[in-house]
Amino acid sequence: LVDGRRMIRSEVLGLDVRVDGELLRFRDVATGRDIQHRGEVEADKERAQAATEHAQAQLRQQAAQRKNAETRAKQEAARAEQEAARAKQEAARAEQEAALRSAAEARVAELEAALRLSRGGPSR
Repeated sequence: LVDGRRMIRSEVLGLDVRVDGELLRFRDVATGRDIQHRGEVEADKERAQAATEHAQAQLRQQAAQRKNAETRAKQEAARAEQEAARAKQEAARAEQEAALRSAAEARVAELEAALRLSRGGPSR
C-alpha cells in the first residue's frame, strides 16, 4: 500500500503502478507525480490549443483596434490640417478685403477732395 492505495512498485522502471477504474495509473517514484495517460495528454493538448487560438484571436482583435485608432488619428490630423488651411485662406481673404477697403476709402477721399476743388471750396 502506498498513500492508502494498492500499488505495485517497479524498481526497474522507477514507477508505482495501480488500478484506477479501468485504467492502469503510473506514478513516477522520483517526483511523486502521476504520468498522464493518452486521453489526459490529448485533453491538455486540446486545452492548450484552444488557449493559444483564443490568445491569437485577442491579439488579432487588439491589432485591428490599434489599426482603427491609428486610422482615426490620421483622419483627425487630416481634418485639422484642412481646418488650418481654411483658416489661413480666410485670413488671407480678410487681409485682401481690408487692403481693398483701404484703397477704396483712399480713392473716395481723393475724389471728394477733387470734387471740392472743382467746386471752388476749401480742401481738407
